[in-house]
Parts: sequence; structure tokens; C-alpha cells
Amino acid sequence: MGKIDTSDVKKGKILKIEGKLFKVTDLSHTHMARGGATYTFKVKDILAGKTNTFTYQSGTILEEAEIQTNNGIFLYSTGDSYSFMENDTGEMYELDADNISDITGYLKENLDIYLVKYEGNVINILLPQTITYTITQTVPGIKGDRAQAGKKPATIETGMEIQVPLHKSEGDTVTVNTMTGDAS
Repeated sequence: MGKIDTSDVKKGKILKIEGKLFKVTDLSHTHMARGGATYTFKVKDILAGKTNTFTYQSGTILEEAEIQTNNGIFLYSTGDSYSFMENDTGEMYELDADNISDITGYLKENLDIYLVKYEGNVINILLPQTITYTITQTVPGIKGDRAQAGKKPATIETGMEIQVPLHKSEGDTVTVNTMTGDAS
């Protein structure tokens, strides 16, 4: 098992805490005047699916799960099950929607992804930083005075609703940052 300092933990990192695997879904850093800094991690239990919060003092060393990342492709979904294939071996994997609920809105057929494996089992899916989608439904943009660029709701080909620039219309493509959800 690898060791990692609390200051090096990022969103999406998989930690082994008390013998269980947790995926970091959110984190915050707090520093009180003369007191020490603390890191609070919102995590999701990979196997049980439950969320939890852990708080550690700055400088605490945590255990990072030894995971393997392999190239894969998203094939299709059937109800609450999602099918993936590992590129190198052709091996197929089925994952429940509950285990990957934070990324299901980004999945489209034949999307190149990364399979995160722990002890031979797929425990998570990593998406590319940006993915291009076609807008299937949106409202017309309204012109007016703005201090900054305007946004409007739109539905992309996966059925997920996002905010897109006003000049985009149905049939246009939009690039979405999978870490932030921002579209351009």
C-alpha cells in the first residue's frame, strides 16, 4: 500500500481507511489562526455505496489503495447495469449504476474510459478530462445586457442537463469538462 499526505489527496483519489476502500468525492481545507490546518474529505464507500466524512490534521499520512488503471471502452447500459470492455484483454465488466452514479450522465456508447481495478475487480471508472456531446434539446438564447457571458439549460445526447453558452442551439456540439461540469 502506498502512503499519501493529506495535502496531496485530490478529488477522485481512492483511499483505504479502516480496511475499506473510499473514493474522495469532495474535500475542503481549513486553517485556523494559530491552530493547525485540517482537511475534511467527503468520501463514498466503493463497495457499500454509503457516503461518509473524515477529518484529519495537516500532515497526517493516509493509506492509498494500490489500484491498476487500464484502458477500456463503455459499451452500453441496460437498466441499472453498465457494460465496459478492457481494451487489452477484451474482458467484459458489468457495474451497477449505484457504484458509478456520479458519472452515468457522461457515458455515451463507445466512449474511451479508464477501468480502475483493485485486486482484479473493477471498482471505478475514470472519464477523459473533456468529452464532446451533441445538444439534443435547448431553448433559444435571449439577448440582453450582461456583465458576463450568459448560460442556458440544454439536454445532451446522454440525457443529462447542463448549462451551455447562449449562442449554442440544438444539433450543435459542446465540449464538457467532466471534472467541473462546465460546457463550452
